[in-house]
Amino acid sequence: MRVLIKNTDLAGKPLEGEGEVFTGKTSLEIVRAMKGAALFSDQVSFEDYIDMLLRNAKMLAGIDLMVKGDSPEEKADSLLAALIDHGLADVLEDDAPMRIPVPAVVWQGIDAVRLSGLTNMLDRPEVTRIARELDFSEAGGWIEAHPKEYAEGVFRGFVVEPDGGKS
Repeated sequence: MRVLIKNTDLAGKPLEGEGEVFTGKTSLEIVRAMKGAALFSDQVSFEDYIDMLLRNAKMLAGIDLMVKGDSPEEKADSLLAALIDHGLADVLEDDAPMRIPVPAVVWQGIDAVRLSGLTNMLDRPEVTRIARELDFSEAGGWIEAHPKEYAEGVFRGFVVEPDGGKS
């Protein structure tokens, strides 16, 4: 899981897309990473760090965050949920790239060009031309109409969608 803890302006309003990203398998790992990145955090306990965050949210942003739980895991879950609920944090997509959905006929054309070895798959105009020469005109048309998706698919992979993907 990756969480963006947002920076705020002087009035305490969260700044979209600005902040620090913390990664962990659990909320507890993320909050511990946050604690590790904070100034002088090695001097305080986990609970003291959470209390400091709650005080700062109230003092700097005017936001009363409520954290519940007895165990560190419960407190970390509650803290992240409160930060997200108040717009002070965002859960980011996993790093695993999502493959680009395409209609089956488009995938067949792209794969035919790839298997032919006639060009570099990054040469989009040439891939389009070869797809049409190989009688995959629908694939050529899709590549022309969706240059961004094609480029992403070359790097992240394509997947044939049961509903046909983006036509």
